[in-house]
Amino acid sequence: MPSKSIFVGSWSYLMPNMNSDSDGHIVLIKRLSFGPCEVYEWGIDNNSLPYEEYQWCEDEYFKDESYFKHITKKKLTKQIESVIHVFTENELPEWANIYYKILDWLNTDLS
Repeated sequence: MPSKSIFVGSWSYLMPNMNSDSDGHIVLIKRLSFGPCEVYEWGIDNNSLPYEEYQWCEDEYFKDESYFKHITKKKLTKQIESVIHVFTENELPEWANIYYKILDWLNTDLS
């Protein structure tokens, strides 16, 4: 099993969690940058709808840029495929395989 997080370039990717968090969200992709400090998240919300969330964490200048929005299953699938590509290109097959499994789950459970 790979570690719980990994750096690829300037981004830290956290291991996906198929269990709901305190908001009822299943976080499939979470990537963080520390310069500037910002977080992107993609997953399934408590109503079984795909979502994208962005949080600016560094200072007050761009905090209004933060958002939470629902997206299509197709857009979520494309984001997962993009992450698979990143991990494959960076020779991280264990991480890529985790996201291949998530794609399988997404295609069977979230119709």
